[in-house]
Amino acid sequence: MNGIQTYMQAILDASHDGIIAIDKDAVITLVNRNAIEILGLPEGIVGEKITTYIPNSDMLRILASGKKELGDIATILNRQIIINRLPIILHDQIVGAVSTFKEITDIQKMELRIRKKFTESGLEAKYRLEQIVGRSKAITEIRQLAEQFGKTDATVLILGESGTGKELFAQGIHLISGRSSGPFVAVNCAALPGNLLESELFGYEEGAFTGAKKGGKSGLFELAHGGTLFLDEIGEMSLPIQTMLLRVLQEKKVRRIGGEKLIPVDVRIVAATNLDLEQLIRQHQFRSDLYYRINVLTLELPPLRDRLEDIPALTCSIIEEVSQRIDKQICGVDPTIYQVFQQYEWPGNVRELRNVVERMVLLAQDRYLGSGDVAFFRKKLNQHRVTAAVMESWEETERSLILSTLRQTNGNKGEAAKRLGMDRTTLWRKLKKYQP
Repeated sequence: MNGIQTYMQAILDASHDGIIAIDKDAVITLVNRNAIEILGLPEGIVGEKITTYIPNSDMLRILASGKKELGDIATILNRQIIINRLPIILHDQIVGAVSTFKEITDIQKMELRIRKKFTESGLEAKYRLEQIVGRSKAITEIRQLAEQFGKTDATVLILGESGTGKELFAQGIHLISGRSSGPFVAVNCAALPGNLLESELFGYEEGAFTGAKKGGKSGLFELAHGGTLFLDEIGEMSLPIQTMLLRVLQEKKVRRIGGEKLIPVDVRIVAATNLDLEQLIRQHQFRSDLYYRINVLTLELPPLRDRLEDIPALTCSIIEEVSQRIDKQICGVDPTIYQVFQQYEWPGNVRELRNVVERMVLLAQDRYLGSGDVAFFRKKLNQHRVTAAVMESWEETERSLILSTLRQTNGNKGEAAKRLGMDRTTLWRKLKKYQP
């Protein structure tokens, strides 16, 4: 080899793809190190007929047709490879053919590195199931169930009031699953208007609408490929988008807004809501077929009022977290604070507790949190007790009125609803509440 040939061969050998080329007579004109290794060829084959080593070489077809063939998959020496074959054309004449190929495992590794780049951009889960604080029976059983769910690839529906930690459980399920090395992408379906949610989920092509980003944009389904897509507040999703979502779940392919191409996606769905989806189905606000598609496995999170024994551990965890963030050292907590907290029903659940504890730490004048640091909360607690008493009295009055009206109508719910000035669905929900 002369200097130029040696230099060109070094360039070919530096390629991560296997490369082999032939002339119009099917004589091998160049081959690189990766091609020899992947195809199991001997050294020194340049100048030999390709059919000597690959009797039925598909490159002969390229010489005859002059058409390129992209993305062919074959198994060679127990390896799956993806192959591109192209004609070499000079002055409108086919003078040869070239084939480039690589192992599919290399492509999968490359894709994983891309997904990790997304993770570095914030598309990641941080909370493991064991980090979810609490030792009560209620939270322990839910954590164990979530661990079982994480070991499957089925869709999970997480039910629970606002502030119970639905996203924490979704992240924990992702991190214990076989998709843990892939991205975790979360979207709050209630936070975006319908048209914006559609473009966020499914992406769009350039020029799909006024203001569309040049070059288009990948949707969250594409970003979550190989990982988990968390659809929070799915009960707030509009019916048209529910229909589009159902199609993606059925076909495992997504079509960008304004696009024609169907893009395959491999995504696990974890959905969450604080609404009664079955009631929304009866009210024709949620598709029943989508409900059954997402409700394969169900995780119902307990409200904080049903696990008040976890309040000391939760309070300490929040204090530690806030203290580190604001660089303020808290050395101890008066146990009476826990007792005060345990007298409250926490309608906002752990999120509300976090708000109260954070305020307490921020305003603390000492390194030890005493009963004085919770004085602001005692006022809220007293107001809550009054409100709770009024609500209990009102609910008892309402219950008596509904049951009395039903007796008067001999159990005719339609007539009872009419007399009470409410629709049948509302009456049904209240009956379910008052007659468990």
